[in-house]
This record gives sequence, C-alpha cells and structure tokens, in this order.
Amino acid sequence: MIGKLITMFFNFLLTIIMTIVQLICLPLNALFENVFPDFSSKLESINSGLTVAYSSLSWAISIIPPMVREVLIFIFTIELSMLAIMKSTHLTAKVWNILQKLKFW
Repeated sequence: MIGKLITMFFNFLLTIIMTIVQLICLPLNALFENVFPDFSSKLESINSGLTVAYSSLSWAISIIPPMVREVLIFIFTIELSMLAIMKSTHLTAKVWNILQKLKFW
C-alpha cells in the first residue's frame, strides 16, 4: 500500500517536472523545427531514385548466371573483410605505439 503510494507520488512528481521542462524547451524546439529543413522528403526522393536505378539495372544483373553471382559476392566479401582486418590491425598497432610512447606505467 505504501509502496504503491510512493510510486504514484514519484510518477506524479516526474510528470510535473517533465511538463515544466517541455514548457521551457518549447521555444527552442519550435526554433529548431523551423530552421532545419524536413529531411523526410529528401530521403523519399533518394529512395525513389535508387528504386528506379535498381529496377532499370536488374535485367543486367539477371544476365549473369547465379553461380557466377555467388562466387563474385563471395570474393567481394573476402576482399572486404581482408581490407577491414588489415586496416584495424594497422590502427591497433599505431595506437599501441602511441601508448608505448606515453609511458603511463
């Protein structure tokens, strides 16, 4: 009974605090909404452009036999993973050298 009453009190208190914060931030929120453009229309135009480009190129992809496509995707995946491993190893070595030069210990 007391736990439920305390929970209701804190919920009420937090609701009041949130309402005050929203009222304080209302002018800033309106300013940001009016200053920055709506990106949803831009994203929709990019999405429709990619859809048109892919639909016009899908016939070219279908010319390649499925086995060749799978092999090309496999090769591309291996090349991409090798590049990522080499770059991460190189960056890890650089960070290690920097830490060795700082001599924290």
